[in-house]
Amino acid sequence: LTLYLDVPTDFTEQLLRHREQDTHTTADIHERNSAYLASCRRAGRAAAEYYGWTIISCTENGKMRSIEDIHEEIYRHAAACLED
Repeated sequence: LTLYLDVPTDFTEQLLRHREQDTHTTADIHERNSAYLASCRRAGRAAAEYYGWTIISCTENGKMRSIEDIHEEIYRHAAACLED
């Protein structure tokens, strides 16, 4: 079982900015590069589709899903895999 947690690039950038503020740190060279982040997401999704990984969208209706909601979906996939 391989799960790919998909987060759109604009959400990733927002999360990085919040982390910077919360931890008083700065983004690294890769985290500051929006084009690089978008390229990484495209590559990750392409790999997930090619290898048949389960893609879990971490956003819904333009908002981040709660950690608990994402956890429940991960748990369902893992439980189903164990039942097989």
